Amino acid sequence: MEQTIRGLKNVESARIISDGKGGILEVHIVSDSERFPKQISRDVESMLVAKLGVAVDYRKISVAQVEDVVEVESVEFERVVKQPEFDDDVDELPSDGARVRFVGVSVAQSDLMAEARVEVALGGVTTAAAVSGADSTDSVLRLIAEATLEAVQRFFEGGGLFSISSIEQTTIGGRSIIVVNVAHLAERHERLLVGACPVSGDVPKAAALATLDAVNRFLGRLSLREPTEYEIGPASES
Repeated sequence: MEQTIRGLKNVESARIISDGKGGILEVHIVSDSERFPKQISRDVESMLVAKLGVAVDYRKISVAQVEDVVEVESVEFERVVKQPEFDDDVDELPSDGARVRFVGVSVAQSDLMAEARVEVALGGVTTAAAVSGADSTDSVLRLIAEATLEAVQRFFEGGGLFSISSIEQTTIGGRSIIVVNVAHLAERHERLLVGACPVSGDVPKAAALATLDAVNRFLGRLSLREPTEYEIGPASES
């Protein structure tokens, strides 16, 4: 199915995430910017039905458009999904790019509520953010991702906003993995950023790392705040 999708006009890369039982959870497409994402999404939907007899809800199809770095971003996404171990110390940006690093994450649960607190660092400076919400499995993953984004955004000014489109723990090749879709909104333009991290016994950490994986390659395009504006939090346990 991925090979069929890659044969479509303007499509550079395709990745399908299944539920392990033959069903399709998500279809991620990387394309150039010559056509609108909706047109490409309709082409994908039509091609799968016409050529393979597979019907996919259009709401499961995500299209990310890139201009000059299609090959780099496509290769990086493939590497993160396929590598045997997730190394959060590997640089994924040019040496002069901003890269936020994971410091710690904690989840406090009481009654029906949960609070996720994530601490990150950039250039020797740390900051933390906490987000509260309902105490369910899916909600806690989203809270961790949202806290991660909030902490990251404290290092930057302007450049739009990040928001979590979806986060899910799934299985690929028999291995548990966290996949995060982050939307970056700026000047009436929406860009999809995808991140992933294998789960090695620590689900909260994997959720935070997957979120950082989604945004770190994009942060070099944003402007840093002055250090005096950072909100500094106490050190967290990893």
